[in-house]
Amino acid sequence: MLLKVKDVSEVKRIMMEHFGAFAAESEEVGLLGAPGRVAAKDIKAVCSVPGFDKSVVDGYAVRARDTFGASDSLPALLIAVGEVMIGGYAGISIEEGNCAYVPTGGMLPEGSDSVVMIEDTEDLGRGSIAVYKPIGPWENTIRSGEDIKAGQVVLKKGTVIRPQHVGVLASIGLDTVPARKKPRVSIISTGDELITPGEDLMPGKIWDINSYSLAAAAAEDGASPILGGIVADDRAAIKTKVMDVLTRSDFVLISGGSSAGTRDYTADIINELGNPGVLAHGVSIKPGKPTIIGGIDGKPVIGMPGQPVSSLVVYNAVVSPFLRRMTGQAERQKAEYRAVCDENYYSSPGREEYLMVTVYRGDNGKVRARPVSGKSGMITTISNANGMVVIPKNKEGLYRDEEVRVIML
Repeated sequence: MLLKVKDVSEVKRIMMEHFGAFAAESEEVGLLGAPGRVAAKDIKAVCSVPGFDKSVVDGYAVRARDTFGASDSLPALLIAVGEVMIGGYAGISIEEGNCAYVPTGGMLPEGSDSVVMIEDTEDLGRGSIAVYKPIGPWENTIRSGEDIKAGQVVLKKGTVIRPQHVGVLASIGLDTVPARKKPRVSIISTGDELITPGEDLMPGKIWDINSYSLAAAAAEDGASPILGGIVADDRAAIKTKVMDVLTRSDFVLISGGSSAGTRDYTADIINELGNPGVLAHGVSIKPGKPTIIGGIDGKPVIGMPGQPVSSLVVYNAVVSPFLRRMTGQAERQKAEYRAVCDENYYSSPGREEYLMVTVYRGDNGKVRARPVSGKSGMITTISNANGMVVIPKNKEGLYRDEEVRVIML
């Protein structure tokens, strides 16, 4: 049976059309569990940071104008009227000719507007302080709200929370943050030849690669992967497994069984189990042509190629952009480089090809891209690469020294 292939862009449109209304619920997550999660709404500061004018040095809080003209030969003489304790309320008022000792991080007393560094002063005894250097208003201080103002948005909806964001949330007194729930992505691997890593390898068997590589990719995109296990090439067994994982999943990936062979059951099973069924069977992509895009009871179900490289290429091209939308993130913007191709490379026109390459800097300083040779069943084809070049479907390949755009992996 010939596959009626669709362009990658068309497949993305179909997925958004049928599943774009998916909206992950939110949940409160503790700060320690927040990194990597996606903010479910804009977070506004309920208070200013800092909440008071404070010193950034050890020294004396003063009125700046009382130091104007001070020098080594003619210091300004001030009277110390107290000391501010770190973490305590100042409780002192600075009037003309007065000062008060304040430590780094300490609260500025009322009436003061700057802090003279202690090394620019001298204690003359009996509360008399000599200031040898003039300072300007608000020098050596951070004013209330200078870092964060009350009502300011400190974390935008859709932001992937990182350690620095956790620090900001802690600074405004939050111990939890509303985050999008992680979509549950179940991965099923089909094939009589597959066994679980750790089991003894028998003749004719291979360890399951795709369950783990796809789970790792889904986790990197902010999902919660669920290993559905290995299922033999048996129609009833695969159907039962799909029905089972659907009850605890938001998204299902089925590795293997997506082509048009006599034992490839995925498309029929998707059609049998619910609406809308198969939406596309065949994507204009190399490797990965026999991919199936379908849905069962409103949940996306994707039939992935069984070959490891094909599976990851399809994931990056089709699944990742959609899954990131499900998690409330923007589509991942991977680093790109301009490079020159190391050698001639032939590509069959008619399909968009994802060519794995190794990017390096040549002797002349130019960034070069060397195609990584290997078949789609060889996982080292992609593990030995650090980038990929997308060859348009109407292009017959690449020439040696041709400039290409490399998407870094």
